Amino acid sequence: MSWIRESDERLHWANVINVMSINPAAMQAVSDMNNAITFGASALTRTQEEAIATAVSAQNECRF
Repeated sequence: MSWIRESDERLHWANVINVMSINPAAMQAVSDMNNAITFGASALTRTQEEAIATAVSAQNECRF
């Protein structure tokens, strides 16, 4: 839970995204941008990209 006001509805997003829940258009724009950057024009499959993201997150001890 962030100190920033959030929507009462739990959206199942990371808290870094939930802080934008009072502005759904902004939250969707950030989500779309993240997907375009993370899983955009790559020669890798989505599964390969997810595996790399998981390995990097684990190495960095990131819980997202």
